[in-house]
Amino acid sequence: MFHECPECLFLSPAPQFADGSRPCPHCHATGPSRKAVPAPRLRRFDERIRGYHRDGENEIVVILVSTLLETIFEDILARMMQARGAETKVIALVLDTERSVGMRLGKLFPTLCDAKFEDVAAELGYGDFPLRWRQMRSLRNAFIHGESFDNPRETLDGRAACDAMALLDQAYDLFVLINNRFVADGPRSRRAARA
Repeated sequence: MFHECPECLFLSPAPQFADGSRPCPHCHATGPSRKAVPAPRLRRFDERIRGYHRDGENEIVVILVSTLLETIFEDILARMMQARGAETKVIALVLDTERSVGMRLGKLFPTLCDAKFEDVAAELGYGDFPLRWRQMRSLRNAFIHGESFDNPRETLDGRAACDAMALLDQAYDLFVLINNRFVADGPRSRRAARA
């Protein structure tokens, strides 16, 4: 779990950051408690996925991790647009118009940060993440859609589930780094620093 600075939207995993007694390492603001990220509903969803993994429900794990990663990625895109001053209804319109993960990764993300997702992930130390995420989505789609894919899958095994869980754990760290680079360092943050 991470906590968010309400001033600059910086995210930190440090427990002492949560209560607001320590200044934000990014903007140096202090103050009341900081909001937990991801939201409680997503943390509950994460815990349920981990329960399915413990129970050996491999197919459910891969499908749900894919869904959660897409949700977390959507959240980071929304935060990036918010940092650039977009209103909620504009953010909703853009995300509703750009529904596919491929378009969001290939078109929307680079538009928001002037860099490809793959390049940003590599620069932040997660160079294999985009390929592994793409492979997991392909496995999920081959399982769900079956014969409409070249290599339909009848099952998703324990290895696929373990890979999905490892990817989920990496995603939290990567998306926080992306947040801290493109949201906390975004135009909204710079405006607050000048005020």
